Amino acid sequence: MADFDYNEEKYIFICPGGQILEMKRESADGTCIYQGEAKACANCPYQSRCCHSKKGNARTISSDDKEPLRQQMNSKMEKDDAKAVYKERKVIVEPVFGQIKNTGFRGFSVRGKEKAGGEFSLVCAVHNIKKIAKAMIKGLIRPEHGKLVKNHAI
Repeated sequence: MADFDYNEEKYIFICPGGQILEMKRESADGTCIYQGEAKACANCPYQSRCCHSKKGNARTISSDDKEPLRQQMNSKMEKDDAKAVYKERKVIVEPVFGQIKNTGFRGFSVRGKEKAGGEFSLVCAVHNIKKIAKAMIKGLIRPEHGKLVKNHAI
């Protein structure tokens, strides 16, 4: 769906091959179904990458009322400064989420935003305490910028 452009004024998607996918139906919860024409998809050079129907149906996209926001974010993320920030995120934040998952946290055991926020704060605090304890045991500290170095005070 990332290759498809959304036209907010006309409520249509435009595929990489230029075909227009019009809204076919909208459900009560705001989910909209967009679909192209099977003939156009069959003759499209992007068909093998785009259409996954075993029956030869046209490409179908389901979306909701948040689609304009997703498209704004996609446009924002295409800019060089946003790519640079996201590149840093991979190094700074993503490994921590992986480490937390590897220690056994796979989902929240409480319901509600406030309670889940509290549970996640506790998980993060435990993760940080583990890192501090490991550094203390090894006698290592992290300077403001750079790699771990031996702490001569310990």
